[in-house]
Amino acid sequence: MSTESQTELHDSQTSPANVIEIRSLRKVYDDVIVAVDDVDLGVREGEFFTILGPSGSGKSTLLQMITGIETPTAGEIRLDGALVNDVKPYNRNTSLVFQEYALFPHMSARENVEYGLMLRGIPDRERHERADAMFELMNLVGKEDRPIQDLSGGERQRVATARSLVVEPDVLLLDEVLGALDEKLAREMQVELKRIQEEVDKTFIFVTHSQEEAFSMSDRIAIMNDGNVEQVGEPFEIYQNPASEFVADFLQMPNVITGDVVATESGVLTVRSDGLDYVVAVDDVDDGSGLDDRVTFLVPNEQVVFSDDHENAFEAVVTDTIFKGPHTEYALELPNGRELRAHETTGESLLEERTDVTVGFDPAAAKLFS
Repeated sequence: MSTESQTELHDSQTSPANVIEIRSLRKVYDDVIVAVDDVDLGVREGEFFTILGPSGSGKSTLLQMITGIETPTAGEIRLDGALVNDVKPYNRNTSLVFQEYALFPHMSARENVEYGLMLRGIPDRERHERADAMFELMNLVGKEDRPIQDLSGGERQRVATARSLVVEPDVLLLDEVLGALDEKLAREMQVELKRIQEEVDKTFIFVTHSQEEAFSMSDRIAIMNDGNVEQVGEPFEIYQNPASEFVADFLQMPNVITGDVVATESGVLTVRSDGLDYVVAVDDVDDGSGLDDRVTFLVPNEQVVFSDDHENAFEAVVTDTIFKGPHTEYALELPNGRELRAHETTGESLLEERTDVTVGFDPAAAKLFS
C-alpha cells in the first residue's frame, strides 16, 4: 500500500467524525482461506463510502463482518467507538440491503417497510407515519398497497432500501444492490441512491464490483484485492493517482509500462522499455529512482494524443477502433510492438485500422508508481 494511502487510513481512523473504525481486521476460513487480511479502515459519519473490488477480493466478507453476519478471526470493528466484534447483527444499529432484496412476496410494499418496526413494537400510528415518510422519500407514494410482485425491479429496490432505513440505523449497508437491474435502470438508481443518502444524511457503505457505480455515487472509495485494501480516496483522486498496478489495471487503465532508468535529469527520468525511451516527470529525482533501477509508470489513455508536439512522440499504427458514442478508443501499436490506448472525443470521422499516425504524451502525464 502506498504511503499516501496509509496516511489517509491513519487520518480516517483517528478522526472524531468516524462512525466505523476497522483495525487490523482479518477473516480466515477453515484455518487456511484468508478472505480479509489485516485491513485498517475508517468510515466517516454521513458519507457515501464504497468498497470496490473484483469477485473474491474480500469486499462482501468485510461487509458481513461489519453487519455481524461473520465474526472476525482477529482485529477490531468499532461502531460509534464501541467494540462490536461479538455483537449480534440485531443488536447493532446497522441495517443491510441484500442483493436479492429479500422482500416478503406475500406482503404489500407497506407491510414490508413496516415489518422491522412491528418487530420492535412500534405503535401502529407511529409505524404508519414513519412508513409514509419513507414512501415519500422513495418517490413511491400511491404504491404502498401494491403486492411486491406487481412492482418493477427499481421499485422493489427502493422498498428494500425504505425497509432498512425506516428503523433509523446509524449505518446503511448495501451489498451489490444494483446487480439485478438492467443497465438503464441501474444508472437511474445510482442517482436515486445518492439523492436518498444526501436527504437522510446517513452513512451508506456500498459494496460493488462496478467502477461506474462506485465513481458516480461515492464520497470515498476503498479498492480491495486479495483481502487487502489497495487504496482509499476520493473518486477523482484515485483516478488521477492510482496507487498500484493492480488499481490501474482494475480501473481499465491499459497504458502501464515497465522499464529501466537510463538517464536522470532535474525533474525527469528517461526510462527504456523494449527499445523505446520514455521521458517521465518526477517531483524530485533524488527521491525517485536512480540509474538502472526498474520502474513502472502509467499514462492515462486520455493523455495519449495524436500529435508530434510532445517530448514523448512515437510513430504508431492503428490496430483497432472502438466507437463508444461520444468517445472513441484507439488501440495503437508502437514500433517495438507495445500497444498503447488513446481515448479521444469522437470527431466527424474515425481513424481506420492500419492507419499510420504519430502519438505522444507529456512527461507530466506519466504517473510513476512507488
